[in-house]
Amino acid sequence: MVVEPSAPQALPRGRRDPRGERRRGELLEAAIHLIGAHGIEAVTHRAVAAEAGVSAASTSYYFRSKDELIHEALRTLAVREIERLRERREALGAGAADLDTLVEALAGWIEEQLVPPGSSAVLAQYHLQIEAARRPEAREILEAWKAGTDDLAETAMAGLGARDVRAAGILLVCAIDGLRLRLLASGHAPLTPVELRAVLRTLLRGLVAA
Repeated sequence: MVVEPSAPQALPRGRRDPRGERRRGELLEAAIHLIGAHGIEAVTHRAVAAEAGVSAASTSYYFRSKDELIHEALRTLAVREIERLRERREALGAGAADLDTLVEALAGWIEEQLVPPGSSAVLAQYHLQIEAARRPEAREILEAWKAGTDDLAETAMAGLGARDVRAAGILLVCAIDGLRLRLLASGHAPLTPVELRAVLRTLLRGLVAA
């Protein structure tokens, strides 16, 4: 079952009307973009405001500190990704039992994340997940994110008839993470669409047979 991170206990700062929520969302999107492009250290109140095209005071008005801004950026990404995982799980449906359908779905998902804006979002995810591992208060967010990822992976492996669905699901998540990092990292030649699908097909067959 997919779960979502609970809402923050402290009330958000700033206006609570639709306009205020929209501005708050714009600032969080700006922070996520900065993290994806330049890393966590690039996030300051002034830099986020500049990225969002608003006054420098706007970020402080909505977020008490850099830590709160980073935490809320992580929550925003997690909620968004969990919803996407849920949509992909529902869209896959009976296709989870067909190897070629699953290979194509995985390949398409990976390819979306190798070029902007997908690549920037994925890099931001990795930066924020690593940062969150150092923050006990972010544990619930990471657990919800992991649960959504595991749920999709186990659905796929169960559909293909894996003997140990849980173990195969964990290995699938780890392999996809490693493959994404390899393809995003500089110095690695990109795989052609045919090569990517061949790698994924070999991976899935191996996990089912294990």
